[in-house]
Amino acid sequence: MLNFLIIAPYRGMKDLLEDIPSSPDYEVHAEVGDLKHGLNIARTAELQGYDVIISRGGTARLIRSHVQIPVIEITVNGYDILRSLTLVKGYRGTIGIIGFPNIVDGVDTIAELLDIQVMTFIIHHEHEAEAAVNNAKELGVDLVIGDVVTVAVAEHSGVRAILITSGREALQESLLQAEQIARKRQAEAHQRVLMKSILDALHHGVVYVDAEQNVKFCNEQAGRQLGVRAMSAVNMKWAELIASTSTSLVYTDAGRSADITKGADRTVRTAVRSRTDSFKLQQANSTEDLILVIEHSLAEQGTIFELHESQTIEGMERRARKVREDRLSPAKSRFQQFVQTDYMNEAYMDKAKRWSKQLYPILITGEPGTGKKTLAEALHNDSSYQSGPFVLFDAGSCATEQQDQQLFGRLEQPDSCLLRRAESGTLHIQRIEQLSLPVQRKLAAALQASHTAMTNGERPPFRFMASTAADLAHQVNLGEFDLLLLVQLQLYSLHLPPLRSVTTELDHIVFWYLAEMNRTLGSQVLGIKPDALNLMTTYEWPGNFAELQQVLKLIVETCEGSFITLQHLQPVMDSLISKHDKTTNSSLEQLIGATRTLEEIEADIIRFVLEQEGFNQSATAKRLGMNRTTLWRKLSP
Repeated sequence: MLNFLIIAPYRGMKDLLEDIPSSPDYEVHAEVGDLKHGLNIARTAELQGYDVIISRGGTARLIRSHVQIPVIEITVNGYDILRSLTLVKGYRGTIGIIGFPNIVDGVDTIAELLDIQVMTFIIHHEHEAEAAVNNAKELGVDLVIGDVVTVAVAEHSGVRAILITSGREALQESLLQAEQIARKRQAEAHQRVLMKSILDALHHGVVYVDAEQNVKFCNEQAGRQLGVRAMSAVNMKWAELIASTSTSLVYTDAGRSADITKGADRTVRTAVRSRTDSFKLQQANSTEDLILVIEHSLAEQGTIFELHESQTIEGMERRARKVREDRLSPAKSRFQQFVQTDYMNEAYMDKAKRWSKQLYPILITGEPGTGKKTLAEALHNDSSYQSGPFVLFDAGSCATEQQDQQLFGRLEQPDSCLLRRAESGTLHIQRIEQLSLPVQRKLAAALQASHTAMTNGERPPFRFMASTAADLAHQVNLGEFDLLLLVQLQLYSLHLPPLRSVTTELDHIVFWYLAEMNRTLGSQVLGIKPDALNLMTTYEWPGNFAELQQVLKLIVETCEGSFITLQHLQPVMDSLISKHDKTTNSSLEQLIGATRTLEEIEADIIRFVLEQEGFNQSATAKRLGMNRTTLWRKLSP
């Protein structure tokens, strides 16, 4: 239950509270007191645990500057001014209204509507009230309308005065504000308690120091590490706090590797830790305590210090290193995620599902963005290795000299290699053509050993898959890919077609993508207008299905209607087409070159079309306008 205190500058406001219905969410108490007397009441109320104080005018502003709890000021609204002016309608003397801008603003309009002549006098502080009253008297004003302070000054000066009283509307609005602020403070207090609990539960110390080097927060673990009570550390100087501990502290900035060791009376030890290097400890005495202090500067807001104990640091590094090297990527995709088309029909899916059950290597080919990784995950999840890890290795992202170590490991750490990590699971090598020839040959020998084991009725230690966008047969002819490895891979090969080859089914594909996005993004897009779909079919989609999904996601996230229209799609497609044209011109320049012959250019074009057609020579010959014999002759080395 919330508790509010209304400090009323005049008696009538307290009486008005009795006419306002009580609320089950809070209790309201009222006291009468103006300015200094009101302040004394507020100071007592603060000690009594009130959640919010409500008052008016100068009393509210005075209280706010002297107490810590929230103070809501009851504002004078148009209803209050209207009531006061209606009261003096018909008065035969000269009327003046004196007050702060929030009181005086708008009086002229209301007075004009009531056909009353009123002079206005604006003040910005209570001590200006006396001068304003004297000025009004000199101008012939004999009736003053104002707040409590103004009325008191006017009456003391012998001028008649009427108090602008606050009505029920203003009081109810203030109670509503008080409840909102109190609820917000409760939520913030809960968040602070929760955050402190979280920080206290950490296994390392956390200390926050402000810009003046005063400790403003110290969690329980930091207190234990420094040998002090956490609450006692608050408001101590950081330098005094660390000077009081007998623990050796090693400082390091979060962005640098230079460290300074505290504890000259002990055996000198050094520690080095950066973003990429492991923490290495040179220890002369294993019983000595050592705390690594990592400094995070918050500029003008101060500094956060992390305190890590030496015995936990190496364990943390080992766990982090294991996570980095494992390269485990949970395989989430399933066959049902693929949108069936004339190419990827039931027969295609049935073949893929049959092949997922066998143990031989599988090669997945297709342009970037066609879903090779997704298909590999689906094959893994439908195989007898599905309960094991799915280990992903992108050959193109690893330096040539590191490929051997990543796949096969070091002599001193044989268990860290990816082949060992993939045991009882699947190893998927992306862009396999990027492997160096020595590593290709070593991989071919490993796969041959697995094949020999299968012929003897043994189960291979892991399932192997590879994917590529390259023509591996052509790579073999160029001497850039190992023939034995290609033989191991090509027996079970699945090709994923480019999006441009199935644009006649684009409406079907878009429908399923939108349905999935409505589920994952919470959108309500029901379809795409025909003219927008026609625009999509004119684009080459070099990024294939992945690019289409990105475009749809971008539009769905900003689309306010139920359908994607041409107006939604046009700006996105214009940007894509512009980028594609620049890339095409650049690719054409590379294809033609400065010294290449027509025969060399023709060979590259044939290989490019052959790859697009899934290495189907009949379809390739038809598309190029030549017979299969001519195509076969041009493909022969």
